[in-house]
Amino acid sequence: MMSERKKGAILSYIQVVLSVAVSVIYVPVLLRYLGQSEYGLYQIVGSFFSYISVFESCMSTGVLRNYCNALGSQDREAADVTLSMAKVIYRVMTVLMAIVGVVVLFAFRRFYASSFSAAEMKESSAILLLLFANMMVTMLGSVYLTILTGHEKFTFLKVLAIIIQVAQPFFVILCVRKIPYAITVSTVIVVLNVLTVLMRYLYVTHKLKIKIVKKKKNRKVIREIVGLSATILLGCIADQIFWKTDQVILGKLFSTAVVAVYSVGAQIYMMYMQFGTQIAGVFYPKVSILYQEENGNQKVSDLFVRVGRVTFMIIMLILSGFIVFGKEFLLIWVGKGYTEAYYVAIVVMIPFSVDLAQNLALAILQVKKQYGFRAKIYLLSALINVITTVILASYFGIIGAAISTGLSMFITSGLIMNWYYLKKASLDIVKFWKESFKVIAASMVIMILALLIKKYISWNSARLLQLGMQILLFASIYVCVMYKFIMTSEERKQILAFVKRKL
Repeated sequence: MMSERKKGAILSYIQVVLSVAVSVIYVPVLLRYLGQSEYGLYQIVGSFFSYISVFESCMSTGVLRNYCNALGSQDREAADVTLSMAKVIYRVMTVLMAIVGVVVLFAFRRFYASSFSAAEMKESSAILLLLFANMMVTMLGSVYLTILTGHEKFTFLKVLAIIIQVAQPFFVILCVRKIPYAITVSTVIVVLNVLTVLMRYLYVTHKLKIKIVKKKKNRKVIREIVGLSATILLGCIADQIFWKTDQVILGKLFSTAVVAVYSVGAQIYMMYMQFGTQIAGVFYPKVSILYQEENGNQKVSDLFVRVGRVTFMIIMLILSGFIVFGKEFLLIWVGKGYTEAYYVAIVVMIPFSVDLAQNLALAILQVKKQYGFRAKIYLLSALINVITTVILASYFGIIGAAISTGLSMFITSGLIMNWYYLKKASLDIVKFWKESFKVIAASMVIMILALLIKKYISWNSARLLQLGMQILLFASIYVCVMYKFIMTSEERKQILAFVKRKL
């Protein structure tokens, strides 16, 4: 029988492939029905709101760490206390979220008063309120997501996510054809999110038969949850500033139409992010258990190297393929007028590759209670990025904003954090890069050869079928080279075993 962890990893990549496929269809159709201004407006509000949405995910991480530790040590009482305290914390956070929502709405209206028309301001305010209501529902249901993750019910979580992922664009397009406004998109997303929370609740209470028993207030557990969550919150806020401030600043400096162009490039590197984070996402419970075993630190370091190497094989296929075929893809996907989005995506994707390949390190730092350094460094980098984005965007437009983000990422993820992983977190970074360099070098050789062939041989890439055939050929050569020359014998055995099981 295949473990839940392996099923979760496989379903994660099915989810990512579907996400990319859906986006390829979804984004241009959305642009067609909404137009650049409405699409840009939706992206700006989403970027502004993302600063608030980090509270839920960060608090969930604190709860999950305590819950996984209790399950790992088979302490049922500690697990029940954690869930009970988590429910209390989430209720308090929901009330705070309502208060914050009012403050953010006034701040948003003031910030964009000179940039938005009266109609844009009215619609964006309604969207913001709707998203806050969505956040409150998510917050109240977060404890059930913690239970499902702690018990490694990845199959249910991923299948549910895939269903929602396919359903969302279908219903959005159906609705925007009749009501072509950004608020229509937000309404559909909120309704589907409420259904997702309800399904998680029903699975936990009826399938797993787990009920959250009310326990006496335990200040120690609350302090542990809030303490870790506060540290992670710094990192999450830094991430949101890092990823979303560009669009907020561009909306202030230029227009919603300019934001729409930048958002297409951002859509590419956010899809790229999904390919890099999916494997690490199912390993948090595993890291927590390994670290408590004998020689736990060495086992965790070995896992970090293995997962990073496999992740590099996947993301380098995406990166090299986009560098070779990205311009033609964007022309077919969203049409003319989005050439700059190609350069936005590449400038960010190249340094971002390091962070994605080392994504499991975030879970390791959380388990080791060393996440604070990463959070502080990223927050400082994000604040500096705001200043450099304003300066570079003023001179070079959206490309300047992307250069600012890419450079900041190279310094933090590429240099500072690798030093920290080596010196403080006791991860074998030398072995990590030694193993990963083979993958990177092979992918670069394949990419350069493809670019040379593309330059000297006239290929018609302006049509979807021809471009698809070229991408398929490129991917096939890439996979064959990796399998024959780069993969270890153990990795080949695992792939063959998986294929045999499926056949």
